Amino acid sequence: MNRLVTIVRREYLERVRSKAFMVSTFLGPVLVAGFMFGPSLLMERQRGQALRIAVVDATGILRGGVEQELRQQTVAGSPRFAVTAVEGGDAEAARQAARSRVVDGRLDGYLYLGPDALATSKADYFGKNVSNMMDLRLVEEAAENAVMRHRLGQEGLDGARVKAVMRKLDLRTVRLTARGEREDRGASFLLALLLLTLLYMTVPMWGAAIMNGVIEEKSNRVVEVIVSSIPTSYLFAGKLLGVGGAGLTQVVVWVLTMAAFGAYGAAAAGGLPMPEVSPLLMAAFIVFFLLGYFLYGALYAGVGSAVNTQQEAQSLAFPVMMPLVLGFVFFPAVLGSPDSPFSVTLSLIPFFTPMLMFLRITAVTPPAWQIALSLVLTLTTVVGVTWAASRVYRVGILMYGKRPTFPEMLRWIGESGS
Repeated sequence: MNRLVTIVRREYLERVRSKAFMVSTFLGPVLVAGFMFGPSLLMERQRGQALRIAVVDATGILRGGVEQELRQQTVAGSPRFAVTAVEGGDAEAARQAARSRVVDGRLDGYLYLGPDALATSKADYFGKNVSNMMDLRLVEEAAENAVMRHRLGQEGLDGARVKAVMRKLDLRTVRLTARGEREDRGASFLLALLLLTLLYMTVPMWGAAIMNGVIEEKSNRVVEVIVSSIPTSYLFAGKLLGVGGAGLTQVVVWVLTMAAFGAYGAAAAGGLPMPEVSPLLMAAFIVFFLLGYFLYGALYAGVGSAVNTQQEAQSLAFPVMMPLVLGFVFFPAVLGSPDSPFSVTLSLIPFFTPMLMFLRITAVTPPAWQIALSLVLTLTTVVGVTWAASRVYRVGILMYGKRPTFPEMLRWIGESGS
């Protein structure tokens, strides 16, 4: 057992101390966060202040309503628009004055409401920058609301009362289970999608690391010296656990970092509530992720021990990835009907269980016997695949030259030996 611990420790430290691991572990979440929050932060910094805007109204009746709507728009408690009055003898003179202010930098833009704005429901915005879709949409909504209020007034209706009557319904979704009820705003679905994405990202990367490590040892003939003093079963388990542990370390850092960025983004968005996840659901997430991670990791290790070159490994590694790809394909069908015979059957197939059974748990809690059966089947498959892969590893790491056929690998699995 001490030798197994030594192998696990060596494989783990060799990975986590590498520069590539450090860069990908800590720089990866930063890059993702940069893509998520960078554009909005840069936009706010470049602007640095409220958008300076003027309203030129050729109808003579809409300007006050539009300006009121614009002044009500805020960002983190600060005004989003600085509305400036542009005086002139008539609408055309005011328009020319606003144009001059935009050109010389005293205004960012102006909204022009033509004489037929009420009849045609059309308006024009002039500015140096017309690519800020968020601000332009707010300007458009302000003009729409002002026009709508005026039309309602002409019909003898109170705009404020109509707005209150037409207020949208806020639908609250609540999950009902035998244990009671719990509000669910989509956090469960996001957690299922996160699990599938993590498996899809980490399994190829760290499965390939396990596979490449085996191929490298074979090509350098280092393994011939190692197996003379260490049982191949220890060597296989040590590589699987050590490299797998390094991958899990990276996943934990990624998840914690992205959770911190998510909390910061929610706070920056004005106190957007974070989705609630129950402890049982989080525990299920961890269990199914570990099962899927080590199931596919063992398959990759078996592939690495059966081939001699990277080119051979690529052709055999593709079938290993197919269940994960199919997990994405079946995702919408299982989500739409999680209790159908099709979904139940798929979720009990061990190679799909980590993704699809967890998805069913997040959608509607399946019967306890189905969850227990899926765990037993998947855990048994992990043990069986690990055992079979270790048998292939025992013979394959000492074979060079031609790639073994599938019948030969089956024969290796059936052979006895240490």
